[in-house]
Amino acid sequence: MERVLDIVPAAKVVLVAALIAAAVMWLAARRAPRAWRRVACWSWATGAGVLAASGATDQWPHWPALEDRARFLTLLVPLALVGETLVATMRSGSLAWIVRLGLATIVAPILLHNTVYLADLSGPDSAEWSPTQAAIVLCGLAALLTLVWGTMSRLQARTSTSAVLWVLVLDALATAAAVMLSGYYRGGLLGLGLAGALAGATLASYATQPQWPTSGSLGMAVIGIFSVVVMGRFFGTLPTSLAACLLVAPLLAWIVELPPLGRLAPIWRGAGRLICVAAPLMAVVIVAQREFAAASKARSTSPGLRSPAERWRGGMPDG
Repeated sequence: MERVLDIVPAAKVVLVAALIAAAVMWLAARRAPRAWRRVACWSWATGAGVLAASGATDQWPHWPALEDRARFLTLLVPLALVGETLVATMRSGSLAWIVRLGLATIVAPILLHNTVYLADLSGPDSAEWSPTQAAIVLCGLAALLTLVWGTMSRLQARTSTSAVLWVLVLDALATAAAVMLSGYYRGGLLGLGLAGALAGATLASYATQPQWPTSGSLGMAVIGIFSVVVMGRFFGTLPTSLAACLLVAPLLAWIVELPPLGRLAPIWRGAGRLICVAAPLMAVVIVAQREFAAASKARSTSPGLRSPAERWRGGMPDG
């Protein structure tokens, strides 16, 4: 668990992700004059940054994808990119949200595939969840992801893509820190890569897409954050309460859009938006750090104690 303090790999992940995402954003803007490409390139840049950052820490996509991280990189990232590209070409908003709903529905089942939660790995009826419990949990997770996605898309239409992505950068950073503190270091690294990619793409957009402020796709960002939270909750020791806070914290950005704060100048609303989201995220990280310290102390006094994070992680241990 001391690897939580290893700064060098974390810094490398953020830097690689930011540089690759910025480069893809710049190239896409220079070579993609069509409107749908300007929309989809946000997810392209984010996905490329995430994949490059994972490769920098030897977490390449591979098949068969036996563990949750591999399923995220090998299946979910490409699916998100294909889905958001398809949505960008659609003129019907209703049809676009049907595609997004389909994406939201498959994220959790893919991550939890063949794990102790859904599969009878130790014999008949040994799965931790009954079929009914599994259906309730998976449907609830899909509904929550759809709610966050839809709400942030509405905020994007009201403000700008970059305004929403800075909110999601904060959420991705806090998610990465909390997941690392939950005992899942490599899962947290994926969150850091996502934060770096979002920051790089957003910074590059100021130079490449200033005339299309609300046209970017958010799919790769929201699916990425959701996936890392699910990893921390079900494959680490991230408590349900903290996981829920990480997922809904971006919705607090709406506070400054409501009366009377909605009448503030854009620069003050932008600052207030970040403050409203950063405050609860800081609280989540502080609580996670305290629980990490308590767990470390318990392990030091009881060397044989195994933490929940050391159990099955979708087929592979956290390496």
